[in-house]
Amino acid sequence: MYELEGVLGPSIMKFVDQYVRSLLTWDILVFFHRNPDAVLDLEGLASRLGRRVEELQPEIDELCKDKILQCAGGLIRYRPSPELRETISKFVDACQERGRRLALIALVLHKINPHAS
Repeated sequence: MYELEGVLGPSIMKFVDQYVRSLLTWDILVFFHRNPDAVLDLEGLASRLGRRVEELQPEIDELCKDKILQCAGGLIRYRPSPELRETISKFVDACQERGRRLALIALVLHKINPHAS
């Protein structure tokens, strides 16, 4: 894991460790970062991401608890603090570079299944 920190940097490593529970969480974060003014219900978000509502619900609930998303009246909005927004921006930028994206995928997959090698 130490070599990943060299590729990704400590702030992105910490962010992934704290907030990115799955590749679906990753997709949700990238979507809202790229569409910061989007206000959607769960069905609308599921349709945009090509996912099922049932698989989205737990991820959305966690991101709302983490104060990255705001859920009110059945609608979902992107509402991270300015500091968190900056870190999410670094995360999304890292997703654009092949080597860093591969490091991020390895990190998330290791988090999902820590015993696989």
